[in-house]
Amino acid sequence: MTPLSKSGGQSAPQPDAFRASIEPPEAMAAVPGTWTITLSGLCVPEGGVVRIVLSGTRGNPSDWTRPQVVNPRAREYVTARCTGAASVVATVPTPEQFRGAAVDLTVTDAPLREGDEVTVILGDTSQGGGGATPQSFSQPAKAVEVCVAEAGEQRLRKVGSTTISISGGPMDSIRVIAPATVPAGKEFSILLKAEDVEGNVASLYIGEFDIEVSDPDLVTGPESVNFEGPGGVMTVGGFKAFSRGLVRIIAVDGISDIKYVSNPILITRHDQSQLFFGVIHGHTGLSDGVGTVEDYYACMRDDNRLDFGAVGDHDHDYETSDEDWKTIQRVTREANDPGQFATLLGYEWAKWRRNGDGDRNVYYDRDDLPMYRSGDEHYPSPPELSGALHECDCRAIVIPHHTASNGNFCDFSQHDPQIERLVEIYSAWGSSECSVHQGNPYPIRPAGSPQGGFTDAPMDSGEVASGFVQRALAMGRRLGFVGGGDDHLGHPGDPVKTGPEPFRYADGLMGVWAPELTREAIFQAMHYRHTYATTGARIVVLFRVSDAFMGDEVEVARHPELTQSRRIEGFIAGSARLAQVEVLRNNEVVHSLRPQSSELTLEWTDDEPLEPLALEPVDEGQPRFVFYYLRVLQSDGQMAWASPVWLLLD
Repeated sequence: MTPLSKSGGQSAPQPDAFRASIEPPEAMAAVPGTWTITLSGLCVPEGGVVRIVLSGTRGNPSDWTRPQVVNPRAREYVTARCTGAASVVATVPTPEQFRGAAVDLTVTDAPLREGDEVTVILGDTSQGGGGATPQSFSQPAKAVEVCVAEAGEQRLRKVGSTTISISGGPMDSIRVIAPATVPAGKEFSILLKAEDVEGNVASLYIGEFDIEVSDPDLVTGPESVNFEGPGGVMTVGGFKAFSRGLVRIIAVDGISDIKYVSNPILITRHDQSQLFFGVIHGHTGLSDGVGTVEDYYACMRDDNRLDFGAVGDHDHDYETSDEDWKTIQRVTREANDPGQFATLLGYEWAKWRRNGDGDRNVYYDRDDLPMYRSGDEHYPSPPELSGALHECDCRAIVIPHHTASNGNFCDFSQHDPQIERLVEIYSAWGSSECSVHQGNPYPIRPAGSPQGGFTDAPMDSGEVASGFVQRALAMGRRLGFVGGGDDHLGHPGDPVKTGPEPFRYADGLMGVWAPELTREAIFQAMHYRHTYATTGARIVVLFRVSDAFMGDEVEVARHPELTQSRRIEGFIAGSARLAQVEVLRNNEVVHSLRPQSSELTLEWTDDEPLEPLALEPVDEGQPRFVFYYLRVLQSDGQMAWASPVWLLLD
């Protein structure tokens, strides 16, 4: 039996009296409990199957723990009964039959008739069981789908559903989110966010905090705050920056005295570029994600204090229809708030051919532009997509993502340097920088495998070597770095992790250095590749090669001094202690530091002659080149990658 499509397939004929309910109608993420599902009004012949889908279908992603019917004293035990002449036998589909969590009820003894009532207990504790474990992420209205198949049928058909509201669990920690940069003299606010152990908003939390500043000479603010719910998120204003420097805000729990430290805040001059963080790759319920477009932007803006964002729903017309695209355009336009929150119109060109074309996300500088669908005969491959974008009266940026994934890799053979300026080096799929055998701590997650059961899979099982970002750079592809999410859970910017162990990763972030927080400025900075990627932490990164900023190209003929030596400079302020900071030249580590603090000022000179280092591009007519980039590893495992600087020799 196969999983359902987005639409759930053709509905099986059922009486109008069909009803489905779940009690209690709410749960806490990853907190075990017991739920009773009641079905009535079903008509299923003897030998037919009723499937209750807890997770795994497109449009209903979830990591709800797989039920079991073997051990009544263990967790996840499921029982089922039926009124009337029919009986139901509960089984659990194998991973080969169904990728997620579900319960199959085989009808025996007699047909299931309209007046019969079926009761299923998830996490039955009557014989000593430990309850059932719901999904690890919150979701206001998670669908529990009911599907049927007659005896011998292989495809299940959706007949209806009920919903359960899943909230965050008890507070585990407080996340203090502050602006990454603040000009001296400016007032600002911070966000206090209560999170459960999984990273969801702990919406019922109430507490009191003393507020401290790591350097009171740089910033002043309130001395205390009452954290009052419900909601789990609170804005605290009244802070003011006075002098340039680096500072952190500390919230001290009034009961436990636990200190929660903000991301680093760099106090800058008024005329300097500012650092903004955002997520521009994720999916809503319009394709195969969760929630509305409005919900998606609200999570980024209100729950995570991100500076900019975009959705990236698939271009397939069976997922994102023309009307859906109009909705994305409208909501993106309405959510754009210059100076507060910037939005970009975007979508995922998703050919899914596994032939090296890869998946590419398209972003515009306006919100009234068309979607060029990969299923359209006019745009079947990247060159046709690129041609359409050039002919369109617009500015566009195309970003390949999870380029080393065996699900749909990008071999970089087809490349348009005018619009393909960036690459997603990290997302919830892992890092495509290089192989796990080269020290990659975030190897790409294998695609197309059942949820769970990855523990014994080789750590390189998701990799396609031709898709490594380092290979693209060595080919001469001048690609800056971004971090993304590919979030499907309605949690863009949250620390919520997805995927089975040991490939369980959180969304990444993109850092952008831009003069102001507007759509135009963010887009322009992306075009210039003044960007870097993180694994989700708000690490401050500055990187220069001589006077060239991250993402820049330098013609060496105009700067002949670079042939003999290059000055490598940087500044890193971590969200934790910095474990290792590396300068890479042509993909090789040429300078490495192991700081003993959370801040580092990098100053190093590369004295090797440039000419012998030059690489030959794969494209004729392009100059030889040398490139440098920066890689950061924190003691907590979080990482950052600064976009390369290219030195062009010919």
